[in-house]
Amino acid sequence: MRAPFLYRKSIPFFYDKSPVEFQQDRYERYDSMVIRQTAIHLSDELWKQYPLQPVLDFAQPYLPSAPQTITELGCSVGRWIATLSQQYPAAKCWGLDFSYQLLKQAHGFWIEQKEISLDSTRLGFSSINNLNGHAISNLNFGLAKAADLPFADNSQDLVVHSFLLDRVADPTAALREHFRVLSPKGLLIFITPLNFQEAALWSDYYPAIKIHQLLTKLGFSILDWREDLEIIEPLDARGNAVVWKTIGVVAQK
Repeated sequence: MRAPFLYRKSIPFFYDKSPVEFQQDRYERYDSMVIRQTAIHLSDELWKQYPLQPVLDFAQPYLPSAPQTITELGCSVGRWIATLSQQYPAAKCWGLDFSYQLLKQAHGFWIEQKEISLDSTRLGFSSINNLNGHAISNLNFGLAKAADLPFADNSQDLVVHSFLLDRVADPTAALREHFRVLSPKGLLIFITPLNFQEAALWSDYYPAIKIHQLLTKLGFSILDWREDLEIIEPLDARGNAVVWKTIGVVAQK
């Protein structure tokens, strides 16, 4: 595994993120985006369920029996990779993201067992939720880019991500990198709404069949392909929500 450029409060940086990149990254705005991500992924009480449970449910039937290495890309505050690390306590698990503030929240909650006092009044809720942290010993978090991972070739048994592929600058480079780090017969599982932010990406990667063709070209075997996965992301106490029409993919190296 590649050595990090630096550490910031126990978070290794595998990418030398510049001040300009920090400024341009909206997820570095702690007072808004981190609170929202924490509410969505860690405070099930607010919504009476985990809103992104369909992501975990889609992946579950395909998870390998005893993976030794697991990585989630774009891990946000760490819900999915923490769930996997608890399910596979013998595996070495990494949650990677490009935003330091999200990683700091994830590391504190899932590894350092820090309690989070979540003020969700801006979402219309009247109370402050106290979320009890965890101390998961086989879990690590680090800052990296999806197209430049710090792992050796053929080293990861399982790579997962959700709501990431349409947010990277070069999806082809990212998927090629996933293929590089996956072990033989390793699995890539991801869910994406293909909600691209640039016209060129829409042209290159939509409709979804273009993603299927790209994965096959890179050398993946498609084990499952779903274009009817609906994810409902709640917005506030009133019940407003965003409905994401996503594709779910299970691919094997």
